[in-house]
Amino acid sequence: MRRRTTAAQVDDPDDVSAAEATALRILGGASQSANGLQRRLQQRGYSADAAQAAVERCRELGYVDDAKLAASVAARHRRSNHGRVRIVADLRARGVNADAIAAATEAIAGDEQDAAVAAAHQLAARRGGDSEVDQMTRRKIGAALQRRGFSGDVIVRALRSLD
Repeated sequence: MRRRTTAAQVDDPDDVSAAEATALRILGGASQSANGLQRRLQQRGYSADAAQAAVERCRELGYVDDAKLAASVAARHRRSNHGRVRIVADLRARGVNADAIAAATEAIAGDEQDAAVAAAHQLAARRGGDSEVDQMTRRKIGAALQRRGFSGDVIVRALRSLD
């Protein structure tokens, strides 16, 4: 079970060096966006100024880079045949800034239709092999593609490729 650190456990909410040490511990677990790291530091009881200073120091040291995080997350989603909508939602939830999201999704935009077709064929194979896909199966595959974050026009083209 994950233990939550509360504001009461921080001796001095304005202690920048303690905030930096906490930020480094957080970053040791997983990469964070600048906004996400600041939010987590403030949840742990540090003041907004101390959290901001710690985030800036981590940026200077190269530990926090929203563009690299966005590119990495987008590439992982693409390997899983996820669409742009799901990638953007995940990056927003992580607190990645809009410019980094746009750059990461633009870099993989050309692959979206290919990923949707691959996912549709994979789902069709699970549902009945190489035989003709009936209307009910098409709806289920379309719904699965929508949950994976593909847009309507991409889904329609992917379903047409099953013919």
